Amino acid sequence: MKKIIIAGVIALTSGGAFAATDIFAALDVNEDNMLSAKEASIDTTLATIFNELDSNKDGFVSKEEFSVLQQQ
Repeated sequence: MKKIIIAGVIALTSGGAFAATDIFAALDVNEDNMLSAKEASIDTTLATIFNELDSNKDGFVSKEEFSVLQQQ
């Protein structure tokens, strides 16, 4: 199930006119270069895998942590 969810997010970040950084910027409402759980909750798939992306467990997903989606 986890791989299916991640595959869906990868499809969102890698296809079309938007790159992962564009999607990250769109989700980063307060422009602090970090995604909070509240910001991530805009997308149900991202909200589901938020804790997995937060590799350092600081409660936020950085651009670097978010970029993992394109590497998978």
